[in-house]
Amino acid sequence: MTRLRNPFSLKPDAGRKRHDAAAPQRTHSPNKPITIAITSGKGGVGKSNIAVNLATSIQQRGQQVTLVDLDMGLANADVLLNASPAHNLGHVIRGSKSVQEVAHRVGQGLTLIAGVPSGAEGIRNTTQIDQLVSEIKSASSEFIIFDCAAGIGFNVTHFARAADVVLVVTTPEPTALVDAYATVKTLCKEGYDGSVRLLVNMVESRQEARKAFSRVRDACEKFINFDIAEAGYVLHDTHVELAVRQREPFAQRYPKCSASLCISVIATRLVGAHAGTNGQNKGIFQRVAGMF
Repeated sequence: MTRLRNPFSLKPDAGRKRHDAAAPQRTHSPNKPITIAITSGKGGVGKSNIAVNLATSIQQRGQQVTLVDLDMGLANADVLLNASPAHNLGHVIRGSKSVQEVAHRVGQGLTLIAGVPSGAEGIRNTTQIDQLVSEIKSASSEFIIFDCAAGIGFNVTHFARAADVVLVVTTPEPTALVDAYATVKTLCKEGYDGSVRLLVNMVESRQEARKAFSRVRDACEKFINFDIAEAGYVLHDTHVELAVRQREPFAQRYPKCSASLCISVIATRLVGAHAGTNGQNKGIFQRVAGMF
């Protein structure tokens, strides 16, 4: 990945048409699933754990969710879910199985499409990605979540461009923020026209999350004329590591811990937006607001 030493020292691109994250970029049929791509500029920011727990939390709200592990060679969603699928995306890529045949039911309302294991053949070109996305989107789910690999490789950005929403996961660390900016910049250059939202993970407070989001947002607005939205944040919580060791989503194992409440807010917003409703599940918002 091309690392930007200091994105805040770059010159603004005055000629680029502004991308407004708040404005509707794509028309979406209510009968089609919402596709969310979860990515990150660098590894180690908790991206896959966010993907697994967001899928779990959305499913807990009565939605049918398909989680697709696209971290080729480093897939671990099955481990976090304590699932043992017989087949994975590698079988689909080789042509021996269909997406429907490798889909593994984890629980009521949640289906996992396991990723390509280490050493197996991965995706070679964008044509394969387009075919795979088309087949995945035919699934009978209300939400499809892509757990993309970290970085800005062609397969990551191509899957992200196929999604209605891209959640870029970062932490407050300066290197993570620079890499998050690089991810948004790449999506901007490739003409992504969906909604890009920043999720700040492992924060100590709401204030720290707001500061991290503001830095990336301001850089995107100033240097690439690209507007991003705030997806939310997840507080640093020891229950997260405990749940990983127990191979269970923390949103399921410890539903009242601070990290689970944060994920619940994000899931509620996404489900509410999909349903076109406002003001539902006010209780969870009040509980989280009371934490700060």
